[in-house]
Amino acid sequence: MVNRFRFLIVFYCCLATRVAAGSLPWLDKIVDGAMRLPAIGAPMITYAPETNWAFGGAVQGYFRCEGQKESSMVQLTGAYTLNRQWYLQTKGTIYAGKERTWFILYDAGYRDYPDLTFERGNRFAVKEAVSYKSYRAYVKGSGLCHIGSGWSMGPQLHYLYERTNGIQATASMLGIGGVVQYDTRDIHYYPHSGLFFQVSGFHYESFTSGLSRMGLITTDLRQYVPLYKRFLFAWQFRSEWSIGTNSNRPFQLLPMLGGEELVRGVRMGMFRDDALVALQGELRFPLFWLFSGTVFAGVGDVYHYGDWQWTTPKVGYGIGLRLKINEANINFRLDLARNNLYKSWNTKESYSFYITVSEAF
Repeated sequence: MVNRFRFLIVFYCCLATRVAAGSLPWLDKIVDGAMRLPAIGAPMITYAPETNWAFGGAVQGYFRCEGQKESSMVQLTGAYTLNRQWYLQTKGTIYAGKERTWFILYDAGYRDYPDLTFERGNRFAVKEAVSYKSYRAYVKGSGLCHIGSGWSMGPQLHYLYERTNGIQATASMLGIGGVVQYDTRDIHYYPHSGLFFQVSGFHYESFTSGLSRMGLITTDLRQYVPLYKRFLFAWQFRSEWSIGTNSNRPFQLLPMLGGEELVRGVRMGMFRDDALVALQGELRFPLFWLFSGTVFAGVGDVYHYGDWQWTTPKVGYGIGLRLKINEANINFRLDLARNNLYKSWNTKESYSFYITVSEAF
């Protein structure tokens, strides 16, 4: 079945490339019209190593509040995966206000998820996975007020409920915190220049006796450097630090390496512990029509406060293809990545590919 899906995707990409190369006038009119639509709704096919193939639908709406230059975005997605997982999610970024700009960000959803977890630590040996069933509901939001010269600050809230069938006690955690941000990016969804820096902190209280309260501090630094014409180099440094004296901190909130955004090529959740440090970079360049390409690499690791051991850093690197789907610079993303966990180039577990929407950073 998976081979058939791969064939269909390759066939579609070849057909799209062939038609685009012809520069057909009727196609240009259709594309120009679609790029200006205030909302996009479409079937969705994505892939990630953690989910396998996922099939569902997505609706994205774009609008501008009065007095704002930035496009606001609201998204609703739902999907079912070949790993028998399903989820519903809504998230958005809204730019509002006349005298002072407010950035309102939210993310909420529910999932029924057979998943895998791994032993905590940064040992380089390939780890045994423990399967579990996850029932998770969450809501996360923040409101930042622009205070001048690229600086913004404001409160944030996070509530997480997750039942994990025997892995740990049911997590019911409420996090309250704040965020300070500096942002000079020209475009927020696909920047061509500028700097982004954010420091955020949460204090989590547990409503279940089996888990302890904890804190989480995150720093995120990104820079977008134009090189030549539409060639761009982007890089990101990210660190996460969990705080708490009790060992019963919920594993879902511990810093975690890997996935489709941070050090692509490493399976999400394989390396998780008290602290995380990661650095990644990406060269973005034009190809033709609405297509562009990327070459990327990332390195990072996790650490335990009580036994701070240095190991071989976890590395992910690869290539990607982008397709611009609207004037808000939202991209359809296809990435192929490899990690350094396996020595043999023939080991399929050393490769990951991701099909999704929006950039990694």
